[in-house]
Amino acid sequence: MKIFPIPSLVLLVAAMLPAAPVDLPVTDSSVRILGRTTSPTAGEVQWGWSGSGAMVAFRGTACWARLEARGTMYRVIVDGKPSRTLDLIESGDSLHVLASGLADEPHVVEIRSLTEPNYGIAKFRGFRVEGAPARLPPPSPRRIEFYGNSITCGYGILDSVAGHPFAVSTQDEGRTYAARAADSLGADRHVVCWSGRGVVWNYNRDVANPTLPQLAHQILPRDRNLRWDFGLWTPDVVVINLGTNDFSHEAPDSANFHRTYLAFVDTLHARYPEAKFVLLDGPMLSDGWPTGVNTLSIMKKHLDNVKAAAQAKGVEVSRLSLTPQDPQRGYGADYHPNLAQAELNGQELAAHLSRVMSWEGKPVALSPTSLPGEVRLVPDPRGWVMETPGLLAGDVRILDAQGRLLARVGIDPSGRTLLPTVARPAWVVGDWSGERFSRPLPARHP
Repeated sequence: MKIFPIPSLVLLVAAMLPAAPVDLPVTDSSVRILGRTTSPTAGEVQWGWSGSGAMVAFRGTACWARLEARGTMYRVIVDGKPSRTLDLIESGDSLHVLASGLADEPHVVEIRSLTEPNYGIAKFRGFRVEGAPARLPPPSPRRIEFYGNSITCGYGILDSVAGHPFAVSTQDEGRTYAARAADSLGADRHVVCWSGRGVVWNYNRDVANPTLPQLAHQILPRDRNLRWDFGLWTPDVVVINLGTNDFSHEAPDSANFHRTYLAFVDTLHARYPEAKFVLLDGPMLSDGWPTGVNTLSIMKKHLDNVKAAAQAKGVEVSRLSLTPQDPQRGYGADYHPNLAQAELNGQELAAHLSRVMSWEGKPVALSPTSLPGEVRLVPDPRGWVMETPGLLAGDVRILDAQGRLLARVGIDPSGRTLLPTVARPAWVVGDWSGERFSRPLPARHP
């Protein structure tokens, strides 16, 4: 029998013990927030819009989320693949296991809300990992912001019986036409949607509650005093799918509808002057409901008129009519789109966005070693200079580790662009000869 000296025995036992879990706060560079959230206060952020969540990069074997979100459900995505559904409908706990038994190697774990604002506000306090934090992958250079109603929220999408009422368990924003289109194009998305909300009034002619355009500036759906800073996340394209609830019982006043819808586009364009806009007529509209109202035809005319009026003001707007529902494809709960309908409409929207945005396939996040040799970051007494010979137009964005916009600068025609000096930079993303790229940006001034 071999006898270990005491120091060796201590080292052997220590090596056999699992590493202590590491807590990563919401502000850690290995954590990225997804969607609109409040600023970190007392170690937490809050969110409420569909599709919101967070992701973490680490090397290790397990991951937890510190999350209070009673009444909601979340999708857990591990290394880009859906892993499980986190059911918090009845849960008041704050620490939830997301993944365990992973290979001891780099991982990215993501959580996204499947449920809409009406069913709970989340309080997120960071991740716990069994391992060590790692560097996040670069955010996508493509960004889409969606404004919509129950169709965009995924109301009843997992159901297959039209007569069934709404249930949180059959809602899934991540399976909607919007999420499918964004995912197929490799685009990040922000989603501002709420079932029953309209343009001039809500479902059943409700004017007591705010319409979606009246909610559009909010961080949290039920707090009108917390205003979103639109400069934190700038989309390339804004997709609006509204109006179905305005026609739920009778047609709204045409002049008012046109004026209010156009004002909404104008407001968003003022926030995002470089963004393009896509106006959708939703798949639940038809010329048979309400009785005696050619709703779909009227809506198409409205949106064509809004498009023309916005274009006259210099806004880049396009129109897309999604294929309406068909009994052959079936329905979700309360006659809402089911998975088959969402898949079809998602393909239609992705094809449309590919054309209007010149997006072909998914963008490739290039590493420093695979970045085209002509594009370089070089030190300069004034800061970092990006050399882009042959590129005469376009711009680059500087983002922090959360993927939030810190600065945007147009490419200098000389091919030497001085990047602005900003605090906490993490990535520079841009376009080179039609190819999007992402590059880690040193945190220190050269």
